[in-house]
Parts: sequence; structure tokens; C-alpha cells
Amino acid sequence: MQSSGVATRSAATLLGKSIFVLLGLLLVLVMAEGWLVTIFGSSHFNAGTQKTVIDEAGWPKTLKSVIYFALFGVTVAKLTIDRSWGMLRSKVDIALAVLALVLIAAGLAGGSSATLIGQALFVYFRGAIVFYAWRALKPSWEQARPLFWLGGGLVVLNVLAALWQFLAGRSAYTAVGWPNLQWADEGRAQGFLPHPNDLGHVTGLMVLGLAAWMLSRENMKRRWWALFVLIAAGLSVASSKHSLLAAVAGLGVIAVLRRGRFKRAIALGLIVAVIGGAPMAFSPEVRYQLSYRFEGLFNALGIKWGKPQTSNDQEIRILYAKQGAKLWAASPVLGYGVGQFGGIVAVKADPAWNEDPRFVEVLGGKGFDKLNFEATSVDMFWLHLLVEAGALGILAYLVWLGLMVAPLVRSAWRDRGGTFPLWAAGTVIFAVVIAAWSPSLEDPLFPPLMFSVLGFGWALLSSAGTIGAVASEGREVDRT
Repeated sequence: MQSSGVATRSAATLLGKSIFVLLGLLLVLVMAEGWLVTIFGSSHFNAGTQKTVIDEAGWPKTLKSVIYFALFGVTVAKLTIDRSWGMLRSKVDIALAVLALVLIAAGLAGGSSATLIGQALFVYFRGAIVFYAWRALKPSWEQARPLFWLGGGLVVLNVLAALWQFLAGRSAYTAVGWPNLQWADEGRAQGFLPHPNDLGHVTGLMVLGLAAWMLSRENMKRRWWALFVLIAAGLSVASSKHSLLAAVAGLGVIAVLRRGRFKRAIALGLIVAVIGGAPMAFSPEVRYQLSYRFEGLFNALGIKWGKPQTSNDQEIRILYAKQGAKLWAASPVLGYGVGQFGGIVAVKADPAWNEDPRFVEVLGGKGFDKLNFEATSVDMFWLHLLVEAGALGILAYLVWLGLMVAPLVRSAWRDRGGTFPLWAAGTVIFAVVIAAWSPSLEDPLFPPLMFSVLGFGWALLSSAGTIGAVASEGREVDRT
């Protein structure tokens, strides 16, 4: 019996180490994937569009999927050997099951095949795999700290590369392997990430983490202020308007939950706002793009701005939202089926997804008009989910997200601090905002980062004697 117990503990330890390693590998891969598929792929110049077209390498995406499935399997094994399946009876676990059933029902009602439903569920829930891996691992802050330092280091590396790109221009983009210089011409930096918005998402997430950390401590050394300014500069040169707006909103939530140190919170907010607006003062390209986007926004909303405009001079997301609203009104409850409207899965399964006869019936013409937009997908997560799974789908998703962050918000409010409860609350607000203007909650990069913050917060909350937070001196505090 004793030898059996020793073997069980040894197996549990090995599985825990495996989860830790897989989380680290996944973190590195999702941060590097966009760059790897480019430098290991091939490119050619399209004379028609006058732009470089990249044929991406496939192995980084395959490796990422393998890591996700391995992480899922090891997490299941860890929960089994620890006999801790009982921990998955909370409201958030029930909400996830309900959401999955709603998405499956939407797929069946919309005619999605079993394969398409499976692929869509994987894309929607791969971040949840990370969430449950952290809960199964249940590390202390000392154990988890290397992964968060690794993630922070990768963000800093991207910020330094982005600042170089912003200052040096085209040569700095080509030096790191980017053949398409669209973002250089628009004055937007990307670092080693495929899109400036991706840089905005990761720097915005780190800004919130640093703010939560700095508001949780009594005294703050200058190096943390310097790091905060550096990350804010990275957010700035990405010129991702929705990321900047979301970061400010997240900072506001963190300040309210902290209920103290308002001077420090105001200083942090001013740093983000002032540095975020700095490129408008120093970059003509940024000023032009901002003016162009505002003009397009007003034109798309039907507010006259200058001379008459074509669809190419209107904000594409507003035009997409108008079409999506018509589609949703025609099928409001369960939508048109997962994997069939504008997401990663839909584009891969059918490049002509927008010509679905149902879309043609509602919108006329050839269906959903992509308006010659270069992206083949619809870069708006909430619109994508609403059309695919209807009101039930989006309601179930929001309930799941709300229940996930609720205990962390309660912890932050009750204890007036704690890094991870504060960070988690700000992160969810950040995620809700950016998902209105990007595919962030289903893209390869943001979900594993976001759910790592939430998952580790839950892991700490479930640990006996802790408040689920890194306290004033960076240690877990026993409140029992």
C-alpha cells in the first residue's frame, strides 16, 4: 500500500512537471508563431495587388495543436490521479458545459457537420484548456513565477523590436524577417508579432498586470516605473486604438477595485494616455491613418464627412456589423451554425463562406460582401459569435466569462488588492473591449495569455490559506 502511494505521488509530480513544461512551450510558441510561419514560409510578389504574398509554413500551427492536445491529455490524467474531479463542479464549469451544448445545438440547427463543430469548439475553447491546466497544476506563486517572467520577457523583447521599427522604419522590419512592409508605411510597429494589434493586445495585458502589481505593493522601486513606461511605449507604437481604449478601461476597473492609492493609479493612467497619444504628435503617418479611420467611421455611420465616399473609404467593421445585424435578425436564437461565418474555421473549410445561400437570401447579391477587404475573415469576435450561435450563444459565453472572473473580483474587492484578482478583473474588461474590434478571443495569441491569468488566479483561490493574490511584498498571504 505504501509503495502504491509513493508511485501515485511520483506520477502526480511527473504530470505536474509535464503541465508546467507544456504551458511554457505553448507560451513561447504562440508568441513566436506569426514570425515562424513567415520566416520559414515562402513569399512572392503579387503584381495585381502590388503587395508581397506570404505562403506560411504549416509546422508551427501543427506543433501548437499537438501541444494543446497533449496539455489536455496530461490535465485529464492529473485530475484523475489526484482524484480532484470534484473541483470541477463550480458554476463556471457548469456554464462551460452549457455553452458547449449551445454551440453544438447551433451547429446542428445550422447544418454544420460533426467535423466542423469539433473544429469550431476547439478554436472557441482552446484557451479553456489552459485555464483548466492551471487549475489542475495548482502552483504557488514561487512555482509559477518562471512562466510569468518568461511571458514578460517575451513581451519586452517585442516592445524593444517595435520601438526600433518605429524609429528606424522599413529597414528594421526587413531585418527581423517581415517581407510585407504595409505596417511600416502606416507607421505602426509589430515587433515579432504578425499584426500591430497583436502587439497592442500583449502590451495592454502586461500594462494591466504591472498596474495590478504596482497597486498591490506599499513601496514601488523606480525600475518598475521604468518598465511600465517601456511597455506603455510598446502599446503606443502599435497604434492599436482599441487596445489603448481597452487598457484604459481595465486600469479604471483595477483602480476602483483597489479602492486606494488613487494618486498612483491616476499616474499610471496618465502614463498610458500620454504615451499612447505620443505617436500622433511625432508621426505624420499615424496622424494620417487616425484621420482616415475617423473619417471612415463617420462615413460608415452615415454622418457626412467631406466629399462623397465609396465603401473603400468607410470603416470596414461598421459595414460588416450592419450586414451581420441583418443576418442575426433573420436567425436570432441559434444563428447559422458554428464554423460557418467569417472565423478561422469557416475560412479554412470554405473560402467562399460569404456566399452561403442563406446569406444571399437575407443580404442579396452574392451574400455577405467582404468589400474587397484583404482579410478573409471577419475581424470582430462578438459579431462572429452572434451570427454563428445567435443570442443564446453570446449570452452563454458572457455568462461563462462573468462566472469565471466573479470570484476573483470578489477577492479583489474584499481584500482591497492582490495582484492576480486585480489583474484578472482588468483583463476580462480588456478582453471584452478588444473582442468588439478584433478576433482576439479565438485567435492563436491572446486566449492562452488571458486564460493563464484567470487560471492561475483560480488556482491560488483554491489553495488552502491563500487569498489568491500576490500580496504587498510579492508573497502569498495566509488569511486563515
